[in-house]
Amino acid sequence: MNTRSIPHRTILRAVDLSKMTTISSDDLLEASPDQYQEIRRSATKARNNGNVAYVCEKCGFPVYAPREPKTRLPFWKHHKNAPINCPWWTGNPSKIDEISARQFQGAQESVLHLTLKSVIKEILFLDPNTEKDSVKIEEYLIDDEGRRRPDVQATYAGRPIAIEIQLATTQIPIIVGREDFYARNNRSLLWVTWQFDDQVDRSKMRTAFEDIFYSHNKNLFSLDSEVITEAKNRKSFLVRAFWENELTAWKSQIYALSELNWPDSGLPYAVAPPLPWYLDWRQRWLKATTNDGIFWEDRDRLQEELATQFGHSKQEVESLNIQDFAELLNCILSFVTGRPVGSDQKNLIEVINTFLYSKRHHRYASMMKKVLKQTKHGYILHRDSVKSKFENAFQTEQETRHTIVGRLVVQLFQELF
Repeated sequence: MNTRSIPHRTILRAVDLSKMTTISSDDLLEASPDQYQEIRRSATKARNNGNVAYVCEKCGFPVYAPREPKTRLPFWKHHKNAPINCPWWTGNPSKIDEISARQFQGAQESVLHLTLKSVIKEILFLDPNTEKDSVKIEEYLIDDEGRRRPDVQATYAGRPIAIEIQLATTQIPIIVGREDFYARNNRSLLWVTWQFDDQVDRSKMRTAFEDIFYSHNKNLFSLDSEVITEAKNRKSFLVRAFWENELTAWKSQIYALSELNWPDSGLPYAVAPPLPWYLDWRQRWLKATTNDGIFWEDRDRLQEELATQFGHSKQEVESLNIQDFAELLNCILSFVTGRPVGSDQKNLIEVINTFLYSKRHHRYASMMKKVLKQTKHGYILHRDSVKSKFENAFQTEQETRHTIVGRLVVQLFQELF
């Protein structure tokens, strides 16, 4: 037997090509559900677009991060046709279409799937928000990059929608591919399943359900006999929404489609998940800040809360004002939000020029250079006035992430640092 044909699942480290950083198998195992989902989707989106997000550190071949079916633990795996002489070779995965074809032992779809499409069509016809002639089952939508055949499509309250029924295991490239297609064509997508079991722990959800759960801003939508009966009685398309709840694991409520939040980009949701603490704190700082800056009482209260959250002393809190922390924070927020924050400057070029004009701020130049690049404003660095400000500022010893200001900035802007 050729032992090289046996997959070993021993990829110890992968490289994130967008950041040129290493993500070890241990890092992957320790990732939070949100962090894992970000890796999972990044790999899939890149693959669908003909690009690569992560590669094996040994052979440089593209990898992705599926879950092991029994343990549900994530691991790095090579895409098909990886070189078998790689010491970490993991074997060839099944093709997506081969997996899909096996779902119903050769059948295209289950009887339940067929029935649900008819039920959804029936209820949409009853709902006065639906344009009746827009309701179609399995008719192709075509654009320059491909075509998709949604289970049900309609125009609801003036909004083109597609409803896809998720019952069986579906590979994430198919899920993301459909989401991207409908987004390109300005059609809002709603994933629905049948009779979701809210006794299932979040950590043990079927992977396909977890994928659409994240698509819908951590909501999952389901139909069941009670929802269908009520929908027909009310003549309104209803879904049962599920979202995480700290006390009971899952919380649910029946919503009409018209009651959902329909963002301009992304999929609809019923209940937004709570913001991470640092994002909530940033929002409260922004709310308290005007063009003239932030009132000192609000500033001190929020800075004390920030320092307490991350275990800093009262003396360290008091030092923030001496170090112009509020001015630094507003400058960073200006580039994160794309508008001047805490000042009456007209544009972002004026914001950074004014900030670096003060010698007291020169030690933050390295930090701000990274902020500009990470927020897609790196082009500003090539403006002559800005370029000279940075060159001058870099003559000063730079702040690091190990000082109190550096630590707080890293903790507050985790997506940048």
